[in-house]
Order: sequence, then structure tokens, then C-alpha cells
Amino acid sequence: MTIAFLDVQPPPAPALGDGWTLRALVDAGHGVHAYAVAPRGGGTPVELRLYRVQRHPLRACYPYGAYDIAIGLVLVQDAQNMAGRLLNDLVPALFAADPHCRRVVAAPAEDDTATQAAFEAGGFRRVAEADLPNGSVVLFTAEPSWLADLPTALDDMPH
Repeated sequence: MTIAFLDVQPPPAPALGDGWTLRALVDAGHGVHAYAVAPRGGGTPVELRLYRVQRHPLRACYPYGAYDIAIGLVLVQDAQNMAGRLLNDLVPALFAADPHCRRVVAAPAEDDTATQAAFEAGGFRRVAEADLPNGSVVLFTAEPSWLADLPTALDDMPH
């Protein structure tokens, strides 16, 4: 049995604004877009990878939407604070570039506390732990305010 993926375009390149330089890296294939991102004016770049969740092992962790985007970060030493600032700018840029996207997710390794701290500093919410083929991860999410602010209490649901 084969699983057919919807023919969804890869994630768009985010428009980060004047505070950042974004340089595309060699296409990693399979719908992955990789970038070297650094603060304008200098600084150590981080590697940013953008995927559609349906083409990432995270698809087994939650009921994803067809346009959800997964982020991967490769941090170098002392880049954690800069990565948090990057994520604070990146997430709104991704939602603006792709209005169909309802969730941006990340899954750093369970033992990668520096990257987890960067996602928390970048406004991501820690959701759960999961086991993927490459190891255990911590699932983080960011959602646009129109979705995150929807009530979920049963009393608030229309009857």
C-alpha cells in the first residue's frame, strides 16, 4: 500500500526583513529548503531547514494540516539567543508568506536543551515528547493568533 501526498508546494522562503541575511543553501531535496541565516551586520549563521510536515517524520505525531511547516535548526555555540530572535521574526513571516499554514512545528532532539530553549525563547509552545525513527524528540508548536485564541472548553462550543 502506498500513501499519496497532496501536491503541496514546498514552504515559501520567508521575508525576514532588514535585520537578517538569508542565503539559500544547496537544495536538500524531498521538499526541504535550507538556508544560512545571520543577523545583518555580522554574526554566526544558523542553518534553518523548512519542510512541509506531510513530508517529515513528524507527520506521525499529530493530526497535521496539509500546509503545516516544520522547522529544523542547526545551532552553533552561543547562537541560542540569536536563534530565539530569529524565530520571533520567522514565524510571523512564514504565516504571512503562506496564509494556508495553520501551524509551525519543531522537533529538536530530547537531549538538545539549547535548541529547545531557543524554540521557547522564539515563542514556541512545548507540546509533547515523541519517538521518531531517528530518536526521541520534543514537539514544539506556534500557531497564528486566530487559531491559538479559539476557545476549546466544551462550555464555549456552539450547541
